[in-house]
Amino acid sequence: MGDKKKLLILGGSPNQLRLVEAAIKAGIYTVVCNWSEDCAAREACDKFYTQNYLDKEQVLAIAKNEKVDGVISNSEAAMLIVAYVAEQLGLPGNSVRGIEQLVSKTEFRQLQRNVGVYAPRNFECGSWEEFEKQVGELTFPIIIKPCESSGTRGTTRVDSKEDKESQRKAFEECQHFSVNDRVSVEEFVEMPLLTVIDGDVFVCNGEYLWNGFFTCYRSRHATMLPMMESFPIVISDKDFDVVKDHIKRIFAQAGIVHGQYNAEMYFTNTGELFVIEINARQGGVNIPHLIELHSGIDFDKLLVTTAVGDNSEFKKALNAKHEIRYITQFLVFSRSNGVLNHVEIQQELMPYLIERTDLKKPGDDVVVGMNAGDSIARLVFDFKNFETQQHYVNDIESYVSAIVD
Repeated sequence: MGDKKKLLILGGSPNQLRLVEAAIKAGIYTVVCNWSEDCAAREACDKFYTQNYLDKEQVLAIAKNEKVDGVISNSEAAMLIVAYVAEQLGLPGNSVRGIEQLVSKTEFRQLQRNVGVYAPRNFECGSWEEFEKQVGELTFPIIIKPCESSGTRGTTRVDSKEDKESQRKAFEECQHFSVNDRVSVEEFVEMPLLTVIDGDVFVCNGEYLWNGFFTCYRSRHATMLPMMESFPIVISDKDFDVVKDHIKRIFAQAGIVHGQYNAEMYFTNTGELFVIEINARQGGVNIPHLIELHSGIDFDKLLVTTAVGDNSEFKKALNAKHEIRYITQFLVFSRSNGVLNHVEIQQELMPYLIERTDLKKPGDDVVVGMNAGDSIARLVFDFKNFETQQHYVNDIESYVSAIVD
């Protein structure tokens, strides 16, 4: 192995395979820990352990045995274990307590209050009886979410205080999707538009990269469902300064000093910035790849190199001038239950299409899009200039649709 740095990566799915490949390209020795040998990263890594990566003591033992220089993951479920191992061994990373405050929706709201930024009233509960006792204290509409999960799985808006049937159905669905069986309930904060400030921020030793931000479009058919990511973000410098200020204050309070985090937020009708959440991981649904297409910055490479204490690539990215591309990703969803016939793309859009990933094939059953996992296809466009991009993204559902029988 020579003088190679050694990196422990938790998880072996295609998402973690990206990190393995980035580490290998950077000359880092990779150790992967996954509960099953049947995984995407098994053949690519230098060494593999068949182990439940949520067992923190077993993972710590592997890290000690391998004498690793760093530990990472981009699986939200693994981030507390990453923090635990880094904290125990003095490796680059964050404290367990810091990550806990991002992972828990209830603790995150309290974290926001502690630093003096806007947060809606909320509570969490583990039973229907607890829910019934506390929900009367909130003003409707409310949002019911799994306390610990990823994506928008189970997240439901309930408008009526009297509609106990919808409340119970949402509660039970969210409890099913929640890793810790607990449910978060909070007052709904009205969105003035169907666009959200979204993206990935990279922090390393108190310095920040903001190139990963984009405008996220929600579908008019399912307003809590992210439908499209469009780079660069369309926002004034003044508003972006508010975004940066809020994230820095939250990170400082929680002690977050290293890594890549996905943040989602919008300005309310009263002009306050509402940070919906900051995920303790990279953005999903192809986000790191889109950031690289847009900015030329490989966030995967930054994540693996800084994790082993090499900040040289981060410094280069921080100081470099990058030519931007007008990159947009559109997720195709069905508007009805049925059998997929095909995805229809208007011919005038085809010259801008640079990548297509079909997640369903003709003949597959499809459902009305309500969660990220319901997507049928992922289309990536390079629109060459801002004017062309805006022309299409503002009415994208007129140009692309799922034809369902």
